[in-house]
Amino acid sequence: MACFTMLLLQLLISLLLISLSHGDECPLQLDPQRAVVRYGGSVEVTCNNSVAHKGMGWEASEGGVPMTKKLNLITWRVINLTEWDINPYCYINLKYKIGDSSQCLVKLPVTVYKTPDSVSISTVNHRGPMKEGQQYELQCDVHDVAPVQYLTVKWYKNQTLLNQTTFSDTIETPENKTVTLLIRPDRDDDGAQYWCEAELDLGAEGPQPPPKNSSKPLSITVYYAPIIQFCRDWSPLTGTSLDSYPLNLYSVEGNPHPNISWRHKSSPVRSSMPLTRYDSGLYEIIARNDLNNVSCFMNITVEYPPELNCNKSYEVKEKTPFKLPCKADGLPKPEYFLYKNGKIIQHDFYPNWNDSGLYQLTAHNKHGTSNSTFTIKILHAPIIQFCRDWSPLTGTSLDSYPLNLYSVEGNPHPDISWRHKSSPVNSSMFLTRYDSGLYEIIARNDLNNVSCFMNITVEYPPELNCNKSYEVKEKTLFKLPCLADGLPKPEYFLYKNGKIIQHDFYPNWNDSGLYQLTAHNQHGTSNSTFTIKILHAPIIQFCRDWSPLTGTSLDSYPLNVYSVEGNPHPDISWRHKSSPVRSSMPLTRYDSGLYEIIARNDLNNVSCFMNITVEYPPELNCNKSYEVKEKTPFKLPCIVDGLPKPEYFLYKNGKIIQHDFYPNWNDSGLYQLTAHNQHGTSNSTFTIKILHAPIIQFCRDWSPLTGTSLDSYPLNLYSVEGNPHPDISWRHKSSPVNSSMPLTRYDSGLYEIIARNDLNNVSCFMNITVEYPPELNCNKSYEVRNKTLFKLPCIVDGLPKPEYFLYKNGKIIQHDFYPNWNDSGLYQLTAHNKHGTSNSTFTIKILHAPIIQFCRDWSPLTGTSLDSYPLNVYSVEGNPRPNISWRHKSSPVRSSMPLTRYDSGLYEIIARNDLNNVSCFMNITVEYPPELNCNKSYEVRNKTLFKLPCLADGLPKPEYFLYKNGKIIQHDFYPNWNDSGLYQLTAHNQHGTSNSTFTIKILHAPVFYDSQEKFVMEEGSNITLECNTTGNPEPEVWWSFKNRNISTGGRHFNIERATSTSAGVYTCSATNKFGRNDKTFIVEIKALDYVFPNYILIVVVVFALLAVIIILVVVIWRRRKSSGHYEIGILQKCSR
Repeated sequence: MACFTMLLLQLLISLLLISLSHGDECPLQLDPQRAVVRYGGSVEVTCNNSVAHKGMGWEASEGGVPMTKKLNLITWRVINLTEWDINPYCYINLKYKIGDSSQCLVKLPVTVYKTPDSVSISTVNHRGPMKEGQQYELQCDVHDVAPVQYLTVKWYKNQTLLNQTTFSDTIETPENKTVTLLIRPDRDDDGAQYWCEAELDLGAEGPQPPPKNSSKPLSITVYYAPIIQFCRDWSPLTGTSLDSYPLNLYSVEGNPHPNISWRHKSSPVRSSMPLTRYDSGLYEIIARNDLNNVSCFMNITVEYPPELNCNKSYEVKEKTPFKLPCKADGLPKPEYFLYKNGKIIQHDFYPNWNDSGLYQLTAHNKHGTSNSTFTIKILHAPIIQFCRDWSPLTGTSLDSYPLNLYSVEGNPHPDISWRHKSSPVNSSMFLTRYDSGLYEIIARNDLNNVSCFMNITVEYPPELNCNKSYEVKEKTLFKLPCLADGLPKPEYFLYKNGKIIQHDFYPNWNDSGLYQLTAHNQHGTSNSTFTIKILHAPIIQFCRDWSPLTGTSLDSYPLNVYSVEGNPHPDISWRHKSSPVRSSMPLTRYDSGLYEIIARNDLNNVSCFMNITVEYPPELNCNKSYEVKEKTPFKLPCIVDGLPKPEYFLYKNGKIIQHDFYPNWNDSGLYQLTAHNQHGTSNSTFTIKILHAPIIQFCRDWSPLTGTSLDSYPLNLYSVEGNPHPDISWRHKSSPVNSSMPLTRYDSGLYEIIARNDLNNVSCFMNITVEYPPELNCNKSYEVRNKTLFKLPCIVDGLPKPEYFLYKNGKIIQHDFYPNWNDSGLYQLTAHNKHGTSNSTFTIKILHAPIIQFCRDWSPLTGTSLDSYPLNVYSVEGNPRPNISWRHKSSPVRSSMPLTRYDSGLYEIIARNDLNNVSCFMNITVEYPPELNCNKSYEVRNKTLFKLPCLADGLPKPEYFLYKNGKIIQHDFYPNWNDSGLYQLTAHNQHGTSNSTFTIKILHAPVFYDSQEKFVMEEGSNITLECNTTGNPEPEVWWSFKNRNISTGGRHFNIERATSTSAGVYTCSATNKFGRNDKTFIVEIKALDYVFPNYILIVVVVFALLAVIIILVVVIWRRRKSSGHYEIGILQKCSR
């Protein structure tokens, strides 16, 4: 027991010595000297010794290493460290003393850490959007992190560090920490993302980089009152609503998004209502949300396309200045172009009388084009270009004088009047055949009058006025009994029984009958039918014996038994046996015998004797046809058998004919032979054909149309008779001609027509003139010098000779005229005769020197050539077509070369052809799209006026728009220190847009971010002061405490193991060339309650134990002494 007590005492003394020993001289080295271990992770630290020792080891609650004498390097190793406050140390027992002890130890600082389970951000006592300028509190919650003394909570807005917070807690086990941040958002913070980050900075021995846990971003919505940064004047198109006010013309900011309203003339305006041309003026745009409202004024000019309101017709006096009759209402002010027949015309010109016509006026601005078509009537005195003789038909009025026979021009349209035999004539009165003569046509309007003379021959169709009957003595010359009154003089044709008869002839007694006289001219035909009675003495051609029935009177003497002709008709009387006999007395059977019949009229009397007997009915047997030669005796071709012996009667056309006669050539026809006695009558009809040589009674000249054959020679132009029917043949120039061959225009001449049959042949001569319609053979184009006489360029071949009419644009023109330069165009020549019309269309090109009617200034785009000079900007006329050349600064310019921005100036355009050359001057301004040439970066002083750092080179002058983060910004503004960033400048004109992106760096004095400014810590804590500052240029930073500098260059100042002397005001100073700024931090140190140090407690315990041991030793000694035992060398014994 005593021995144990002594050993225990020795151990306590050793521990006391160790605890009181000083480690600075201990030869042990730890690697690493500090251990940072993730909770649950592994750790390994070596302890190295370089001197002789009696033993070394690791003392720890986990992973301790027993003392060993053999090794100088031992390792403390824990695979799964879960003890938060472990305190391992390496010890060594030396063979010599260090101080008062031969043992030393080195404590290993071990930090066990755990990253947060979660980091979250939220707002304190607020939900929903924030309002600009108000203060809000953000809270960052870090859950289950250890140790918190190494924890830094950082606040970020987007990517900008706002503040950071550190902790002085020395608690080694996991804790939850909550950090707040006060913010006062502005409109730039709308949509910003705030987030917090928990960082464990465990020093160089900790993980690198330090572990960080971030919250999810908290997006905030900031409500702010509207701001209208600018609004610009606007020129919308009519029909556009205020809702279409372009975004690049104004900038309105506000959240909630402002409602936009408008006012005009102090009254609200509905923004969706289309603007009209009358709505231009000063407008107020009002932006309103729940926080406030603001307004801005701009001028709105409502533009609209041109609108022409022209009359359908205008009248202008000849050779007086003509100005545009109607102007377009349009904004911008329109440009005007006047056209006629598709050609541009100067607005103001002196029109000629023939410039009347349809014109088109075009008004154009950037919004559209308006066209108006109207007629310009040139007021001019009358012009009678020509008037020709006229042959109208009776019943025509002078108002019908044909347009192709005269040409009268005038505006106002001339009143036409007429004079005849020096007296006025009513033009609507119908002309009669008696009105022919010399007439004067007078054209009169308000400006003058002119006249022209022509012969008018009033023609009329034939009019026959014949009696119904004419009496003509036999064998006296018969002339046409009635002639037609007609103009032109009519042609006459006399017909009997459908056959043409010569006008003048010597009629036989049997030529009495119905005749038709026809009179014909170009205006019509007149027919008259009349009877010609041939006056002649009685003729009893025959009288035959008669066998009447008894009781028949002589008045019943049959007409077919005797033939009495006479005109006047003869009176008939009878005699028998030399005595007169009453013809009405019935005959008796005893009255047979010889009778005398007497025919008497004013010219003579004749008689005839016949026997009257009774016979039986006759029977005739005749052929159907007989041929008899002309002028040879004709006898009855068939005999009748009858008793009493029949009588024979031969008829033609109902008239009785002697049996035996010498027929003429025209006696052919259908004959009837009648045989009769008192018992009946027998009739037979047959044809007698009189064989005779041909007879051409007449043949007349003929004017057929080309292509007609001689077979078409009209029947009314010649008369050919003959039996057998003659064959017709023709001769021309002594040679036979095929009558079926079509005649050509070259076949005119004297022709012989020959009629031939078996008995003879005859011929007749006539002139045949082959007529044909006009044929024009014109070229497609003719060139005529300006103001030189123009004659018809092509002549027509036609018979009768054609009449010519020349037209342009549907108006008749004199054949020969002196054309102006603008008379070029399409012409039509018409040739006409009674057989047809021929038309030919050709172009007349008037050769004239160049004329530049006008040329206007031009603003082309760079890269455009002079060849592109627009047709509506200048008008060049000339024939031949002028060659166009250019001069600039007195030197020729190649028109195909693209223009550059440096080519603007005064240009001369030259038009040249073979006849002359002319020129015109205009200003050409070469326009080009904007080109921005900006640097990549610009520096601007804080709160000094910023103007556009680079301007675009462009024409027209560009408009500029400055953007940051997609939002438009006023060009000239006073930037704040936090307006640095990436900007985009846009320059725009009508030819294009140029963009340039550059950085604007705001130069400003240092500015401090919000961070913790007051620290209340316990004595012995570690404190980190953070000075978050920014400036441009980057500021120089230093720390001062109690008016002396304590650190330079660092943004963080660490106070380790703070004592009461560490308390006070610390100042962070930042400076650059634009200024200096200071920020103060207050540090307060709280004193700890007194705690005995561990070594004092150990000493007290040791001495307490020592006292107990001494007391025990004394007690034991006294007991043994009382029993007589003394063991003074107990310690020696124990040592043994």
